Amino acid sequence: MIGLAMRAAIAATVLASLTGCQQAQTPANPRVDAFAKLPDWSGLWEPNIFSGEGIGQGLSAEGLRNAAPVLSAGSKIPFTAEWQAKYDAALAALAAAVAADPDHPPAPAYDNCASPPFVMNMISPALYQWRITPEETTIVDTIKGIRHIYTDGRSHPPSDELWPTRTGDSVGHWEGDTLVVDTVAVKPDILPFGFTSIRMSDQLHFVERIRMVSHDEIQNEFTMEDPVALTKPLTATFGYARVTDTDRMIDETECDSTTDRNPVVEGRFTSQTTR
Repeated sequence: MIGLAMRAAIAATVLASLTGCQQAQTPANPRVDAFAKLPDWSGLWEPNIFSGEGIGQGLSAEGLRNAAPVLSAGSKIPFTAEWQAKYDAALAALAAAVAADPDHPPAPAYDNCASPPFVMNMISPALYQWRITPEETTIVDTIKGIRHIYTDGRSHPPSDELWPTRTGDSVGHWEGDTLVVDTVAVKPDILPFGFTSIRMSDQLHFVERIRMVSHDEIQNEFTMEDPVALTKPLTATFGYARVTDTDRMIDETECDSTTDRNPVVEGRFTSQTTR
């Protein structure tokens, strides 16, 4: 008769053999391996400028502190002399329009119920989700915004196949846990960290370095280049805070800019809400 110890040894040997065969028959899945190398940015996020946001989208003390670097960059855009004159003229025109009717300031040219053009679409008062796959990172917000950043190794299309769009053409790659994004073909009328748009040159180019710096913060180091309109690149850093008071995206697109929220009549807001 076979002793208990011998039976146990035989059973262990058979089990190990079966396990080895099963593992040998399971093929490697490169896409699963690629997913395993990506960072986890799941959850809901908002630009930290709007942390603790008050009534009427008024910034809280925390939000104002977080906004300081962006506001500072927006006030020091290194325009060439020609473009500085254009920007000053745009600011003067806006100031004159506000002075003409201070109680009803002019509304932006874009739909104020929707995601604004790039760059401001990345720091809008909305909730964001980052959908990361090996092929692309997709950024979705609650105000009609969606942005595709392709990370499958493709390059930008040839120049004769590119045309300017509101968010441009973005390709990226991962450097460790940092997503490096290159964006071209943005419509030349941009909002550089403010509400005064200005038309840049056809050489406008953006680079972003996006990474999670803690469990509750994602940081975007943003650089805008335009060798025609700028004397040097403009760099600014802004962040996103994890949202903890809701667990789902809510569609905010059912908004008529002429009747809802802050109605627009003849290009002007009809009411103002202050803190």
